[in-house]
Amino acid sequence: MRQTHEAGDKLFVDYAGQTVPIVDAYTGEITQAQIFVAVLGASNYTYACATASQKATDWVASIIATLEFIGGVPRLLVPDQRIRPAKSS
Repeated sequence: MRQTHEAGDKLFVDYAGQTVPIVDAYTGEITQAQIFVAVLGASNYTYACATASQKATDWVASIIATLEFIGGVPRLLVPDQRIRPAKSS
C-alpha cells in the first residue's frame, strides 16, 4: 500500500533482522552487532548504526544519534511493533 508523507512528519525506526560480525583488531574476537535503521518518511533520508544489543540503552542512544544526524526532531517516531514470540527455555 502506497503511503504519502509530509516533510518532517514521521521517522520510522527499527533494528534490521540480521546481525553483522565485528572483529576486535587486537584479540581477533568476533561478536555480532545489531543494526539500527531510521528512515524519514517523506525523503527516505536514512541513518544506520551498529549496536552491541537491542537493549533500551542502545535503543535510546541510537535514537539520540539519529536525531543529531538529521539535525532535528520529527513530529512522530514510528517504531516497528511486531509482537515476537517469547523464547522457550
